[in-house]
Amino acid sequence: MPLDHTLYVDSAPKFETLLRHLSSHTIIGLDTEFISEGRYEPELCLVQLSTAEEIFIVDPIVFPGLRPMWELLAAPGRELVTVAARQEVKFCAKGADAAPACVLDLQVAAGLLGYGYPLSHTNLCLRILNARVNGGESFTDWRKRPLRPVQLEYAADDVRYLLPMREKILERAGKLDRTSWVRGECDHLVETVLREDERWRISGSARLSRRQLAVLREVWRWRDRQASSLNVPVSRVLGDSMLIEIARRSPATAEDLFSIRGLDSRMLRKAEQDVVDAVARARSIPESDLPSNERRDDPPQVAVLAKLLSVAVANLAAETNVDTALLATTSDIQEIVRWFLDQEGTPLPEVMAGWRGEILQESLIGFLEGKKVVRVGNVRRPNPLVFEPFHKEPLPNK
Repeated sequence: MPLDHTLYVDSAPKFETLLRHLSSHTIIGLDTEFISEGRYEPELCLVQLSTAEEIFIVDPIVFPGLRPMWELLAAPGRELVTVAARQEVKFCAKGADAAPACVLDLQVAAGLLGYGYPLSHTNLCLRILNARVNGGESFTDWRKRPLRPVQLEYAADDVRYLLPMREKILERAGKLDRTSWVRGECDHLVETVLREDERWRISGSARLSRRQLAVLREVWRWRDRQASSLNVPVSRVLGDSMLIEIARRSPATAEDLFSIRGLDSRMLRKAEQDVVDAVARARSIPESDLPSNERRDDPPQVAVLAKLLSVAVANLAAETNVDTALLATTSDIQEIVRWFLDQEGTPLPEVMAGWRGEILQESLIGFLEGKKVVRVGNVRRPNPLVFEPFHKEPLPNK
């Protein structure tokens, strides 16, 4: 049944009530409202929590001392139920100095169980519970106080149905024998979020040499630190296209740096020596320690085989009723081909482990080995292709 009682937490006594209540529960629904525009890191504006009995709306703007709450949420033995959990994981990890022990992302779980992916909270409620929720406040400015009753109702709705959806999701996962898939993928999501700190391989980096990639990495790190200290988006410090151009030219002096057309940021003019120093650090890295650029060095068969495997992966996703976007990305498929070609002893790709490996390994490796062929089966099915053992026909007698 939907929860009717909501407590707005904006004072120390109410916060103590919240902690006492949460401490007796091991399964807690979690959502947040935040503002990310114009900032390096999103500004947390609300935390919504639900248990089997109650909903709490915690106001970190009015009452900012939330560390005990985050520590309680991250504690071993406690499961957080969320939708699209990336930002909630980051808030929890930062607030508690520890990642949450267990997360169930209903959006990810739904994608593994045939509901579709990625479904919004509104569509998850509709598909799983046939419940309709109001989405009219999704673009509100959550920093403004006081909050209006309609805003509080919207915020409460974001966690009102999380635990009932969890029950249905886990029931379906058990019937399909995919509970380990769901749990494993949610654990993988948390691990991925926690190692997202350095995503320096930006668009255009595939065209760079290994030395230029090292320059890109060092200047990217400088830009990230600069944006963090100023609390502004990284693009306001230096755009990605300029990063690529700096990496390509690898300027040795400030004069060389500002000879790049379009590079006239006032922020950068105060830190040009920092950028030049970053380039110098990259130039001093030994050849053996330079980052690789596998795509640049790929033989032509990688692109050809990856395109063929992409079709096969889409068919396997339809066959198992798993969303293709969760099963394997284009990059994942390229990694499979590189591993099969054993370029420089490439390790087994991560995508070939766990539940993904259960779906992909036998068919894709058999296909690459020439031991399986693919033919069209029933064109009216979502998975019209069939993988079959290859039997070489004997040559006819003359």
